[in-house]
Amino acid sequence: MNFDGSVWVPTDSTEPIEVQLFDYSGMPLLGKTDIKIQVRRIRDDYYLDWSDDTLKIPTSVVQLHLALQEVSVLYNPGLYRLNDWPHVNGLNLAAISNHGVDDIYDVTIVQDGGLDACGLPVGFELKVGALADKIQGLPTNVADAVWDAMQADHTLAGSFGLLLQRIVALQKENYYIDNMTYNTQGLMLTGRIRLFATKAAAVAATAGGSGEGEFATYSFDTTSISGKPERAATARSVRDA
Repeated sequence: MNFDGSVWVPTDSTEPIEVQLFDYSGMPLLGKTDIKIQVRRIRDDYYLDWSDDTLKIPTSVVQLHLALQEVSVLYNPGLYRLNDWPHVNGLNLAAISNHGVDDIYDVTIVQDGGLDACGLPVGFELKVGALADKIQGLPTNVADAVWDAMQADHTLAGSFGLLLQRIVALQKENYYIDNMTYNTQGLMLTGRIRLFATKAAAVAATAGGSGEGEFATYSFDTTSISGKPERAATARSVRDA
């Protein structure tokens, strides 16, 4: 979690809490044990009591603050994080005994005792549930999720799924042509195309039939060149259903 606004997190998840701190000369703040976290639930101004992980009115709180731990003086100087059981590697929302539904928490970092920490972050909102719960569990790769979706799930009239199925069928997958008429020179004048979702349905279709599982029907007609009745001058196809 970066302290630069607000973030949505799923109910009962663990949200990492890390903060990079400097002293007033701009150098990383090292070896501090008084950098602490405070959590307030905005809707009722209850504060998290770290002694028993319960949200309480301020006057009932036993432990208002919990010390953050320095990550690594060597590799991450000045970086502190929440990492104290049961809040291992972050704020464990499931550990809060009386959390509500769609709570919003104000997360504040304080220096409890010292005065050498510069620019401590305050007023960060942690929004729990709601939108985050709705998207939790969805594939992280949206494109893969779209392409892996079953065709049977996208057959509503006017849907892009149904449009794609019509395109595929018109490219010679599972269609049936019947009701054809010809002139005396053998030019096809009219006909009908029916599209089917499966090979079995297309094979079972009968000439002149209807209601045999087709999901789209087209009719076409041609006109011959004047004086050359064996050759087409125009061709037209329209969707009937």
